[in-house]
Amino acid sequence: MGYSEETIKKVEAELEQRRRHAEDKANANTSEVYEKCPEIKELDRTLSLTGLNVYKAAVMGKDGLEERIETLKNENLALQKKRKKLLCQNGFPEDYTDVRYTCSKCSDTGYIGIEMCDCKRKALAKAAFEGSGLGKSLGSQSFENFDLTYYSDKPSESGGCDREIMKSILEKAKRYVSDFGDSQKDSNLLFMGKTGLGKTHITTAIAKGVIERGYDVVYDSAQNIIREFEMQRFERDENAKNNTDRFFSCDLLILDDLGTEFKNSFTQSVLYNLINTRINDAKPMIFSTNLDDIAFFRKTYDDRITSRFIGSFRTFHFVGTDIRVQMAKNAVICRKEK
Repeated sequence: MGYSEETIKKVEAELEQRRRHAEDKANANTSEVYEKCPEIKELDRTLSLTGLNVYKAAVMGKDGLEERIETLKNENLALQKKRKKLLCQNGFPEDYTDVRYTCSKCSDTGYIGIEMCDCKRKALAKAAFEGSGLGKSLGSQSFENFDLTYYSDKPSESGGCDREIMKSILEKAKRYVSDFGDSQKDSNLLFMGKTGLGKTHITTAIAKGVIERGYDVVYDSAQNIIREFEMQRFERDENAKNNTDRFFSCDLLILDDLGTEFKNSFTQSVLYNLINTRINDAKPMIFSTNLDDIAFFRKTYDDRITSRFIGSFRTFHFVGTDIRVQMAKNAVICRKEK
């Protein structure tokens, strides 16, 4: 699907605003120059006839065409040189009347020929970041700064170790991003585990990678998503309907803190409809929850929802010791050492 229509319109409006601002500024500077130095205005009038003069030289025939073009070229260069000199003599920089676009490569159009300019790609990604619901987390949490040293490298009773388990999850998360859109198989993920084990960090990193690849991502908590549906139902708000539509239409839905929402028949119905619709439409989802055993799902959600998680999601169990607690202890130790 790619970026949402809202994101694209927002970026294109920003580019148009930049372009207009640059051109308006150049026009204002040109008017200022003309008022102070009318000779430059006359030079610009002459320079504007260059294209017409080239056409006239061409229709005169091939004989002597190269010489005529060369003469026009030299005259044009001389006029430009004189113009720059006059600008400096009147206290203006040589490029004072030039249009200074934010992006010189595409002149703030967003395209170089038929190819999208890097500036528009970056603007789309930035707008998608802001619209995804992640906010500042996208700038601070990535695959690169996911620190595996917070996980024990000592073998557990099961024979493995927390660090190896988390390293495996990290690598699979990276592969999920690189493979996103190529296949819908195993595209739904369920991250389970107690608080502070890195679930949000990994989901944020996935969202960032998928957005940078040009896909539309919506990331929000279970509580906020349910609240949007409640507003749609009880307030009859058209804007609320538009807000809930994005949960169904986005390329990737990431729902955080599943299990913290208020439980009643309405929330169960919303979750089932959302999950079932996206499964039927082959639209990927990632859910994270502090529930650390599927048995808790059976106690919390009805059989229809639980069966969807068991049958349509790959489950990853996050392990270890609360990283926030570890960081707090380290901070205390550092203060004592000082």
